[in-house]
Amino acid sequence: MNGNSGLPTLTDAKGLGGVIAQEGFDYQLWDGLARLPAWLANPSFEQMIFEGLEDLEARFFAPHAPAGHLLERYQAKSAVLAPGEVAEVFKSFQTFETSFPQVARVQTLVTPQLPKTVSWLGRDPSRVRRARPFYAPFSGIAAASDEKLKDDLIATYGEKLGTFVFDAVEVNERNLPDRDSGLQAFGVALGRSFPSLDISSRRIEQAFEALSSLARRNVGIPLLRGVLIKTIDEALGQRLPLPEAYPLLVRSDRNEQDETALEIDACAFSRGAAPYPDVHEWRSDLLLPLDRTARWLRQRGVSRVALSGSYRLTTALCLGWSLRSAIGFELEIPTREGSWRTDDRPAPGTAMPTWRSVEPAGFEGGDLVVSVGVLRDPSIDLAATANVAPGAVVALSLAEPITSAAAAQASVSFVKRTVDAAVARFRPATIRLYLAGPAAFAVALGHRWNGMPVTQLHEFDAAARCYEPTARLEAL
Repeated sequence: MNGNSGLPTLTDAKGLGGVIAQEGFDYQLWDGLARLPAWLANPSFEQMIFEGLEDLEARFFAPHAPAGHLLERYQAKSAVLAPGEVAEVFKSFQTFETSFPQVARVQTLVTPQLPKTVSWLGRDPSRVRRARPFYAPFSGIAAASDEKLKDDLIATYGEKLGTFVFDAVEVNERNLPDRDSGLQAFGVALGRSFPSLDISSRRIEQAFEALSSLARRNVGIPLLRGVLIKTIDEALGQRLPLPEAYPLLVRSDRNEQDETALEIDACAFSRGAAPYPDVHEWRSDLLLPLDRTARWLRQRGVSRVALSGSYRLTTALCLGWSLRSAIGFELEIPTREGSWRTDDRPAPGTAMPTWRSVEPAGFEGGDLVVSVGVLRDPSIDLAATANVAPGAVVALSLAEPITSAAAAQASVSFVKRTVDAAVARFRPATIRLYLAGPAAFAVALGHRWNGMPVTQLHEFDAAARCYEPTARLEAL
C-alpha cells in the first residue's frame, strides 16, 4: 500500500514501470550517454541514475537551492506519441513538482518525433530560451516572446498545466533508432564538451561500450561522477581534460554564463539601479550559499578554486573569506594582467609595495574602524561619509597600483599584521571595514581575514556620498 497520499515513490506502479518493462531502455540509455559529456564538464554534476523515479535523472550541487541540490529529469519515449500522451507526460512532471517542489531544475520529454499538432513544442520553447541572454538588455523583446510562448502553451494545455510547462518543462526531439546512432551522438557530445581530446573512433566506441555495460549492470543504482570519469578514462587510455582548479563563476547583473563552472548567483548584490540588500539578505542569499559551497568542496577534497565573473568589493571580500586559507583553500583570482594565485608569495629580497599606515588614538563604542585604500585613501573623508571621528581609524593606504599576485600577497600580509596588532591592543567586539581598491585585492584580503572579530563591511554610495553597511563576516 502507498501511505504517502499519492506521492510518487520508487515502489508504486510508475516507479516500477521502467524496471518491469525494459522495452525502450536502449533509447533511454543512448540519450543519457549523449548527455553525459556535458554533465561531466559541469563541475556541479554529482551522479546520474537510470530508472529511478524517472527514466533518467541527473543530480547537481546547487548552493542556492533549498536542499543544496537539484535534479534534471528526463522521460524518454522511443515511440512517436499521440498528442494526449504528450499531455500525460507533462501532467506526470507536474505531479512530481507538486509533490516535491523546488527539487527539479528542469523536466524534459525526449522523443524521436512529436505529433504534427504540437510539433512546435520541439522548436519554439528552446528558441525563446536560448535567445534570452542575448536580449537580456532589451526587456521588452524578451518579454514579448515569453508572453507569446506562454499564451500558446495555455491555449493548448490550459492555464495551470500550460503555465507549468512554460516555467519548468523542455521537449527534445532526438532520433536514436539504433546503437550506431547512439554511439554517434555520444562521440559528437564528447568532442563538443572536450574539444582538446585527440582520440580515435575506436577509443570513443570503447568508452561508449564501457559506459553502456556499466549502466546496464546498475539499473536503478546511482552512477557516481568519479566512477563515470574513471570508466571513460580507462576506455580512452587518457584522462579527460578537466580543470585542475575548481571553476567557480560569480554571476552579476551582467548575466555571465559558463556551463563548465559552478555558479554563485550574486545578481542581487551588484547594486545597479536597486539599493544594496540589508545585512540579513547578504547572509542568507550570498554568505550561506558560499559557506555551503566551501563545505561541499572540502568534502570532495578540493583545495584550489579558480574564480570568474564580476563582483563588487563586498562580494569579493565575502568570496575570499568564505574560501579562506585557514580552512584549506587557495584561489586563482582573475585580473587584467592574468590570474593572481593566493599561494604566489614574494621571493626574498623582492621590492614590494610601500604602504602608509596611521594608528588610531582610540576606538568608537567597541568598534575598531579600519580603512584600506589602494590609489585612494578612504580615511580622508570618513568623518563626512561614515560619521567616524578623526583619529579613530586604522588607516592603511597605498599610492601605487598592485600589479602582481606576489605584490597582492605582500600587501595583504601587511594589512593583516597591522589590523591584528590593533585588535590585540584594543580588543574590539566588531571591526568596521571601509575598503577602496580593485576587487581582486578585496578577494585576496578576504582570503586571509582569519581569526578576526565580527567584521561589518561597507560600500560607498557615490550618488549619496556616504558609506552603506553591507555584509557581516562572522561564523555561520
